[in-house]
Amino acid sequence: MKKSYPIFFLLLIFLILPVWPALSSSETVKFIKGISIHNKEVSNLTKEEAYIKLKPSIEEILKQDVILISPSGENIWLTTMEKIGLDINLEKIIEEGIKVGNEGPLLKRWYDQIKARTKGTNLDLAMELDKEKAKKEIEVLTKELLIEPEDARFVINNNQVTIKKDMDGRELDMQNILENLENNLTIQGPIGLDILTKVKKAKVTQKDLEGLKVQSLLGEYTTWFNPQKVNRSSNIRLAAKAIDNCLVPPGEEFSFNKVVGPRTKEAGYNEGTIILNKRMVQGIGGGVCQVSSTLYNALLKGNIKVTERHPHSIPIHYVPKGMDAAVVYGAQDLKFLNNTEGHILIKAYGGSSSLTIKLFGYKEKDVYVELHSIIEETIPYQTIIKESNESHEEIIEQEGNDGYIVQVERIIRDDNNNILVHEILTKDYYPPVDRIIIIGKASAD
Repeated sequence: MKKSYPIFFLLLIFLILPVWPALSSSETVKFIKGISIHNKEVSNLTKEEAYIKLKPSIEEILKQDVILISPSGENIWLTTMEKIGLDINLEKIIEEGIKVGNEGPLLKRWYDQIKARTKGTNLDLAMELDKEKAKKEIEVLTKELLIEPEDARFVINNNQVTIKKDMDGRELDMQNILENLENNLTIQGPIGLDILTKVKKAKVTQKDLEGLKVQSLLGEYTTWFNPQKVNRSSNIRLAAKAIDNCLVPPGEEFSFNKVVGPRTKEAGYNEGTIILNKRMVQGIGGGVCQVSSTLYNALLKGNIKVTERHPHSIPIHYVPKGMDAAVVYGAQDLKFLNNTEGHILIKAYGGSSSLTIKLFGYKEKDVYVELHSIIEETIPYQTIIKESNESHEEIIEQEGNDGYIVQVERIIRDDNNNILVHEILTKDYYPPVDRIIIIGKASAD
């Protein structure tokens, strides 16, 4: 038998000689002969040259349509692969391609180069998905499918409490939409994508509200104000809005200052008349005490336990003496404890010239509450005369006001007019305010 070694070696030399320069060259690395990316040949190109050649094709791919299809199939929305967050990492595929036949063990490089020359080597492009970008694009295009749920809520008509039932909404099933998109990625478009939806439940249900036991009117009170005092009227409405619809659970304490917050210009409050050092002056938030005083009287009518309350330094006009509740943020508060078996719902109604606050909750039986403001003592004011070298006239520097000692009583009766409770609630002292007259010396002489 003849030996075939010379033929074998000749064949090996024939295959190796063309690839030997690439295996031993120290010049700029180029793609080996016979390699393609996305069926576009990049033989003997540098990475930069390959990028320039392939980039237009990538841009065209990403311009292809993605068709969003509504659950009913009646609506479609068009976007592009690029807009929905699809991308092709061209740099990554070029890095992978340049390594073929150029990196790795010697025999592996020989094999890759011989294979590329004889059979050709094609590297496929791979899609990547930016989920956040896809989510935003899908939400914008399909927003008409969304239906916000409606929470159950209390409805008050003629002091009767009913509950408006909650309504389910509809939202996108984004997790499954994105999973379907990832599972159906293709370089050859267009891509069809079914938009899936699911029920969006209301946060507050009818059953939730039924468990709060808000069933009956506990107490109400109305005060009046001058609508021509625009700033003061605005302050009253703003503070009333802050406490409107507040729900106080059983056993919890309500703080007027905590709920209403600081009375500042930043919070929307204007200058109005306030009481400072027994005098009427202008200050931010004037009128808020009318809201706290109206709430205080509703609490007294509802037989709710008041845990903190302060009288003004002088009587005010919108409630009887001894039935006011002064509030100063960070200093004086109005607080009450929910001593009933259900939640207490506060409703505040601001009219053009009136403020009504109603408290709704749970009560075991109907009772009738009377409040009586009893002036036990009137303390006449004093007149103070001051002389002035700078004036020749008589000037009233400060008007005088009588002082009072006032007791407030509450009587609670049943349906048969029997007295169940007769109690003293508070006993307040309003100090008199001196009348101060300045008399010029010339006038005195």
